[in-house]
Amino acid sequence: MQLKSGKIAVIGSDLRKEIVSTRHNLCSVGEIAELSSGNIIVAVGDATAESLHHAGITPFLEVVDLTTKRGERQFPHIEGSISVDNPAGCLTSDLFLVIGECLSGGEPRRVEVTGEEDLAVIPIIYYAPLNTVVTYGVPDIGIACIAVTPPVKEYVNGIIARMEFK
Repeated sequence: MQLKSGKIAVIGSDLRKEIVSTRHNLCSVGEIAELSSGNIIVAVGDATAESLHHAGITPFLEVVDLTTKRGERQFPHIEGSISVDNPAGCLTSDLFLVIGECLSGGEPRRVEVTGEEDLAVIPIIYYAPLNTVVTYGVPDIGIACIAVTPPVKEYVNGIIARMEFK
């Protein structure tokens, strides 16, 4: 996939419905702790990252927007985090590129998004190695997790192929 900085993929209504209707595999923090042995753990969302940290799990990558539920709760900025803009309902090429760089690096990183981080699961799965478990929050329900497998990568590649970067 060729990406140039400054491009934005706006997620159309049909694709958004498909993404939203995806069945969530809910898991407990204890189950994530068990999965962290031998796997790379990635957290999307402030409350998810916070829950993992409280349980002693350090995600290799966390992507947050410093708020939850559209502003109900604020989270603090952490010095050394990478900042990137990503408007709600979109995926910027810059977010894709930063996530790719972070996942290919050798140390845990935090990406702080100005806008919305919810769709970051897509570029994470695209770039993540197969021994990765992506965790993300499902509002008012809990934490979901996705093990990155060849079929999951194939599905995400199909979603990306239907996106139009402008």
